[in-house]
Amino acid sequence: METRNIAIMLTDIKGFTSKTASSSRAETQELLSKHRELVLPVIEKFHGRLVKTIGDAFLVAFNSPTDAVICGVEIQGVLKGHNSARPQREKIEIRIAINSGEVAVHDDGDIYGDAVNITSRLESITEAGEVFFTESVYLSMNKKEVPSSEIGYRQFRGIPEKIKVFRVLREVPVGSQPPEPAPEADQPASPAPAAVLPAAAPAPVFQPADIQPRAAALFIDVFLFAVIYHFLFRGLSGLLFTALFWAVYQSMFVKKKGATPGMMIMHLKLIDLDTGLPPKKAFWRAVLGVVSALPAGLGYFWAIWEKDHRTWHDLLTNTRIVKA
Repeated sequence: METRNIAIMLTDIKGFTSKTASSSRAETQELLSKHRELVLPVIEKFHGRLVKTIGDAFLVAFNSPTDAVICGVEIQGVLKGHNSARPQREKIEIRIAINSGEVAVHDDGDIYGDAVNITSRLESITEAGEVFFTESVYLSMNKKEVPSSEIGYRQFRGIPEKIKVFRVLREVPVGSQPPEPAPEADQPASPAPAAVLPAAAPAPVFQPADIQPRAAALFIDVFLFAVIYHFLFRGLSGLLFTALFWAVYQSMFVKKKGATPGMMIMHLKLIDLDTGLPPKKAFWRAVLGVVSALPAGLGYFWAIWEKDHRTWHDLLTNTRIVKA
């Protein structure tokens, strides 16, 4: 049995079990056939080898980590186009996890080893529509072709060491730029500049949330906060203590879910503009939110005039509420 160092991709359809539970055998087969029809040509395009199919999952091997990650992004793009005009039950939303490392290759082409196990564990935490990959992929891929953001270390069951996880920033164009077309024969080519500095990658693009859903989310959060506060601290009052508990209420949900209950109900989320991820400074944003509310709510009303609808505490912490 030989060993190889390869990039491993594992894909999985979100909610496949629930879809099949409410579908006929013919509908399930049609879903799987459409899945293969959409995904396998992209894998072939990037020189991936389908190792095996595990129900609704594909285990794929690549020689190039960069090809593996760009392939994952293109798969998500193909599925996004497929899903755009279809009802929810016909949508195909998948999770894509990528790892790299040494594997044992069986005579029948199957692969085994810790690298495969880590890929499987990573797939279990990957979000639908996203491409997550490990530090081993990040260190060996072409970073100029794949804009990415660090998620952090994760401890996986059965894996002794913590694994650093990254995600593709799909808001930034992925892949190398196509070559410029050659000049026509009757036109002289423009002289090349003496030196060209590499262009900086464009910042992630998010769609700011409108004022109305933000106001509704805030109202819901204030109501829920009042109920929880009354239940836990009945008879206890004090502006400082209430403000502190409000900061804890907001930051706890933002750190775990990326949004408060009100934001989740209104399909919004809070992001750090530098990373596109839930902000690490969620607690201080919540504390500054109290400051925004003190001068007759002026810090909140500021979002009405600010071009991206950002409050004072958003501006101070470089955060933004966007559509989820």
